[in-house]
Amino acid sequence: MPANQLSGDHEKNCIEGTKFLSSLDQDWNSLVSSVGPCKLILSMELEPYQALIKSVIFQQLRPASASAIFNRFTQCFDDNFPIAKQILVTPKNKLKECGLSTNKLATIIEIANQEENEGLENRKGFEIMSDIQIIQKLTKIKGIGEWTAQMLMIFNLGKLDIFPVGDFALKKNYSLFKNISSPINMKDLSKISEEWKPFRSIAAWYLWKYKLKSC
Repeated sequence: MPANQLSGDHEKNCIEGTKFLSSLDQDWNSLVSSVGPCKLILSMELEPYQALIKSVIFQQLRPASASAIFNRFTQCFDDNFPIAKQILVTPKNKLKECGLSTNKLATIIEIANQEENEGLENRKGFEIMSDIQIIQKLTKIKGIGEWTAQMLMIFNLGKLDIFPVGDFALKKNYSLFKNISSPINMKDLSKISEEWKPFRSIAAWYLWKYKLKSC
């Protein structure tokens, strides 16, 4: 499918999801009105395995620190995102000098290994898999948890109905959004998010924005 067609379809889905959320109740209507149209941008320029590697680099780091490490990582490859083979032939100590931890480096090398040996699906392969199948596949890689898999599904594969209930910001912002005094737990938030199907990814996007533009 051409990129512009996919972009058009994605934009159409975002508009539909925004209208759906606005119709749920006054709180959602106010949040959507305050934040404005959904601009959930997909990183389609990266292959899924590359987006997964980028997510690993950004895990548990502040954006500025993660961006600095990521920039040093790409500088090792003439400021381009490397293909799997390039990663595998690059000395580990050179990659580690970018600021990668030992565990993150091991995970990145394993992702590159699987890609090089056709152990990971390409975009078309992921498209025919269910959400559960994708999560089960990716979390078998040491260092890849459910949250990282879900970030790939939302921002690279363009899955519309993913809600990362373990995301700290989403739990915190939902409690603020609904004026809940005590932090909401994952089980309760997961149950509540069922009401947002089939646009839970868009609901997550709006809740991530809640702190920036409180309604």
